[in-house]
Amino acid sequence: MLVKNLENRGLATTVRNDPDEALDECRRKPPHLVIVGKALGSTTGARFLAELLKVSWTTSTILIADEEEEALHHQTEGLGILGAIRTVDDMESLDRLLDRFLEIASPKQ
Repeated sequence: MLVKNLENRGLATTVRNDPDEALDECRRKPPHLVIVGKALGSTTGARFLAELLKVSWTTSTILIADEEEEALHHQTEGLGILGAIRTVDDMESLDRLLDRFLEIASPKQ
C-alpha cells in the first residue's frame, strides 16, 4: 500500500531490504526521499538515517516507528527527518508527510 501511494503521487520507488545495499545505492545516486523502518536487521532506522545524512544531506526522510513522538525525537534529533509514521499502513500520516515533502521538493526533481 505504501509503494502504491507513492506511485499514485508520481514518485518512482525502489525497495531495498538490505541497509548496506540501500546506502550503496544512495551513494551512487542520492534519492530525493527515503522511507526507512525502525529495525533493519544489522542496524536501526536511526543509525541508517545518520549514515544516509553523511551521504546526502539533501535527501528527505520518513521513519516508520511505532513509538511516542518524544522518544522518536530523542532518537532522531539532528537527523532532519520529515517525520514518522507508525506503520506501513498509516496512510493518513504518510499523506501528510508526502504533502510536506512535495511542498519543499524542487519542481525539477
